[in-house]
Amino acid sequence: MSGIAGVYRTDGHAVAACELDAMSGALAHRGRDAAGQWSDGPVGLVHRLLATMRASAAVEHPVTDAAGAMRLVWDGRLDNRDELGAGADESDEAVVMRAYTRFGDDLPSRLLGDFAFALWDARHGRLLCARDRLGLKPFHYVWRDGVFRFASELRPLLAALPRVETDDEMVLAFLLREFRPGDEHRTFVAGVHRLAPGHALIVDRDGPRRVRYWAPDPARTLGAEVQLVERFSELFRAAVAARLRTDWPVAALLSGGLDSSAIVGTAARIFDQRGEGSPPLETFTLFTDDRAGDEREPARAVTVATGLKGHAVRRIDADPLDGLDAEVDAVEGPIVDPSHHTMAQCLEAMRDAGCRVVLSGEGGDQLLDAHGYFADLLRGGHLVRFVREVRAFAGWYGAYVREVAMGALEMLAPTVVKYWGKRLLRGVPPPWMNRGTAQRTGLRGRVRTPRHSVPWPSYAQWDTWLSLSSPYFGLKLEAEERRAARAGLEMRYPLLDSRLVELVLAIPWPRRMRHGERKRLLRAATADLLPPAALGRRGKGDWTVPVDRALGRACAGFASRSGLVDRYVERVAAERLVQRYRCGESDLRRDVWFFITLDRWLERFVKGATR
Repeated sequence: MSGIAGVYRTDGHAVAACELDAMSGALAHRGRDAAGQWSDGPVGLVHRLLATMRASAAVEHPVTDAAGAMRLVWDGRLDNRDELGAGADESDEAVVMRAYTRFGDDLPSRLLGDFAFALWDARHGRLLCARDRLGLKPFHYVWRDGVFRFASELRPLLAALPRVETDDEMVLAFLLREFRPGDEHRTFVAGVHRLAPGHALIVDRDGPRRVRYWAPDPARTLGAEVQLVERFSELFRAAVAARLRTDWPVAALLSGGLDSSAIVGTAARIFDQRGEGSPPLETFTLFTDDRAGDEREPARAVTVATGLKGHAVRRIDADPLDGLDAEVDAVEGPIVDPSHHTMAQCLEAMRDAGCRVVLSGEGGDQLLDAHGYFADLLRGGHLVRFVREVRAFAGWYGAYVREVAMGALEMLAPTVVKYWGKRLLRGVPPPWMNRGTAQRTGLRGRVRTPRHSVPWPSYAQWDTWLSLSSPYFGLKLEAEERRAARAGLEMRYPLLDSRLVELVLAIPWPRRMRHGERKRLLRAATADLLPPAALGRRGKGDWTVPVDRALGRACAGFASRSGLVDRYVERVAAERLVQRYRCGESDLRRDVWFFITLDRWLERFVKGATR
């Protein structure tokens, strides 16, 4: 994990050393092992290193080639090193630069792994920047007055703006969870852009040109001869193995649910086969005193079966507003998850154990829960099978049959019908939203727009890709990345490997589910690795009770600290909604939390408290 930043002045003026110094200082928390910067006339690069491989720590950053014609700042992990001819002790950075001499601007499409990088090519006088296929490494940029600036985080870029202003359309999309195509390129700060997953930037004297180098192919379909379990098992093992590459101890988040258990079981088997020379692997389980949120027993079953050392970290039922200022500063945006404050305890325990890499099961629900399968059954007229599968799935998922069935019907509804349904049920805009801002930003037009335009042949594929590519999910992952960075840790997600994503999206919808069984492929692929308690577990820990208890205490009333939230929220209506939540309407939890965290972010960023 690293922090990268840089400046390219297309007007030819020299980059000021003090600007690079400021960028480096703003990213200091992302790299405790080394700091480096380089400049040559109109271009300058900054690197902060937290090494996960000693080979990267042994080279000077930014990395250069032998001729001094290229400079690279790299934040990432390269998974196809063998394919690119990497030497055993060669750093990822050296492999990437050599690959650039072969592939040029096609380089990003040739790389597998999680990465964000910028490569200066002095011979051609241009900068090549790219972000990995699923956007697991951050990259933000500003293009203003002929100057291109980029950084891993927002804060190093704020000085390039005349003032910090919000992107009102993004704020309303966040409050309503109504993201649409194009939002993946935006941030909450007007003028600061996010390089979207699977995209590259080529920056020369004419400015930045954005290129999409990867997207899953909707036309790809696996034939009946493909053995799904065997193929999935092979790719899943490869995904886990790639994320175990480090010279430091590895931590694994273990809830006892299938996703994290499958990762831990597979990782333990890989370590066993490697022998004594491998770094240790330890598990970390969060628990609460509330019975529904206590997952120690299923987690313990996995550690006993694998022989791994397990840590249980008590999740404190604390005021979620405690430490929120520091959390907003770290995440640089509104916080998606109201239970954000509890993860810090686990990250601290991992750091204290000497770990630098964290394995997480995040992404399993998005990749493997084929909710669109039920809509495909309805569209195909398979009504009896639809009823049978919905009932079975509801049992697996711990959901109501009506909830699953209504989700399928909603997918089948045309966008215009969905829009009018929202207008009738909650209002567009809802009563608590500032109507002036909603009208000015074209909120109704946004809600009338389809959530994505990729022509998938089935609803199962459509819904899976929507879940994986949603900016809302991206915000959650970016927040996790920022928290881990503050603790000196790097998050890794085996279930968000692009090879697995391509495989699952190519499965014909009739093969996505059988007998309502959730995550059938993952369960079958790890059947010989996990104890029955993990394989047969159907639900997951319920954290909502302690969260509601703590949040209900914290939000006795809706008070704006920023003085700016009225731009988005009608105060009286919002206060009524908060009181309804405190009286037991728990489905309003996220609305209430979003009011609070948005207000805190407006105070910390827009009012200039952190600049």
